[in-house]
Amino acid sequence: MLRMHNLPIKTKLIAMMMITATIAMLLMATVILINEAITKRDAIIAELATLAEVIGSRSTGSLTFNDPRTALENLNALAVKQNIIYAAIFDEHDQLFVEYQSGVHIKTNSPSESSWFIQLLQQLSMGMLTDTIEVSKPVLLEDQHIGEIRIISSMNSFYDNLMNYLGWVGIIVLGCFGLSLVVSARLHKLISDPILELNQATNTVSAGNDYSIRIPSNRDDELGNLIDGFNTMLKQIEIRDQQLADYSNQVKAQVEERTGELIQANQRRIQWLETMARFLKHELKNATVGVKSSLELIERRSQQPSIEIYIGRARKSLAFMSVLLDSVSSASSLEATVYKESLNPVDLATLVKSQVDDYRSFYPQYTLIDDCDSEINILGNEDRLKQLLDKLVTNAFEHSQLNTPIIIRAINRYDCAELSVINEGVNLPKDKDVIFDLFISLRDAEHWKSDSLGLGLYLVKLIAESHGGFVVAKDRDDKNGAIFTVTIPLIGK
Repeated sequence: MLRMHNLPIKTKLIAMMMITATIAMLLMATVILINEAITKRDAIIAELATLAEVIGSRSTGSLTFNDPRTALENLNALAVKQNIIYAAIFDEHDQLFVEYQSGVHIKTNSPSESSWFIQLLQQLSMGMLTDTIEVSKPVLLEDQHIGEIRIISSMNSFYDNLMNYLGWVGIIVLGCFGLSLVVSARLHKLISDPILELNQATNTVSAGNDYSIRIPSNRDDELGNLIDGFNTMLKQIEIRDQQLADYSNQVKAQVEERTGELIQANQRRIQWLETMARFLKHELKNATVGVKSSLELIERRSQQPSIEIYIGRARKSLAFMSVLLDSVSSASSLEATVYKESLNPVDLATLVKSQVDDYRSFYPQYTLIDDCDSEINILGNEDRLKQLLDKLVTNAFEHSQLNTPIIIRAINRYDCAELSVINEGVNLPKDKDVIFDLFISLRDAEHWKSDSLGLGLYLVKLIAESHGGFVVAKDRDDKNGAIFTVTIPLIGK
């Protein structure tokens, strides 16, 4: 029965109908055969009893006058019955008076020679069916017992007739079986066809996500309710999908509109920065030229020592203004072009090791430690990545304590590459994100001699984002220094 679980529903329905019909026909055939066997056995017993009474009544005179010859003639009349194999008349003292034995040899089968069907009948009859049947009747004269007649008949003809009857029943059962198969092969469609249509529609919906499919239904039974429920479900899903599609298109349109506005705003900002940079560069350059020339004239015409102090201050301010002009120009130029530059496969580990070797040559006074994985493949611009690393290392130089190492680490972490610069020294402020904003500097006036005007870390952020990554800053675990980490996706991630 468990194997039927995986059969098609058409086969299951036909099998169930055929099994039910077969069981019913076998039970019917069994009942008919049992009834036929009982009826025929009773008929044989009744016939033998009738013959015994007739012969007994005709043999009363023979028993009374001790005439065995006449009694034997009466028994010999049983020769017309081929199934009767033995008959005998006994006197009133139960002594054999005369006997008859059939001249025709009738074979009686042993249990091993009998067919399985006959053996089964004999076992089920609990002794009622045997190879022979015996009937005894008393011989009476005026209600006085004067003897007894016994007749034994073979059951071979009974079993032969029963087997013939079984054959006909088997033919009828097979015919009914074939007819049931033909009928069930057509009737199963009343149940299987709607279910198969439902299954086909489900597969079509699953394969193509087409919720507009409907199954026609003109039934009022449970299968019709099932199909109607399926159609209603598809309709609801179709409506929700349409609503989601409309909402998605609406959101997409809003995003595109907002993105366009942001792009235009960013372009206007970049254009403003470029214009401002050009304006400042032009105006301040003219101003610095005038200041510089005036300072040179004052220096040549004045020999007072106190004047040198003021001239030095003026030159320092002039140098800062020059750095400011260069930085603003560099920042505006980078922001306008960094997102337009092409990205190519780069081994970040190799790039970092090469840069660290250069730093050791240029800055022998610092202790640099590189910690890189063997291979880190990203999509990037080598020049911009070197510029990013320069800014981070320069920041570490300016904020590290003397004689403390600066660690430059590049590793693979999950689906990203991480580039970290770690130094001991000044801790970061509480609001660490603000240090990456434009023109935000944590250094005081004594650092003006460097190029740090709040642009270095801003450029680091800009380059990291142009590579699809980001930069974060945090304190060291020992609260003595800082860690700057740039995260960039690996190739294909």
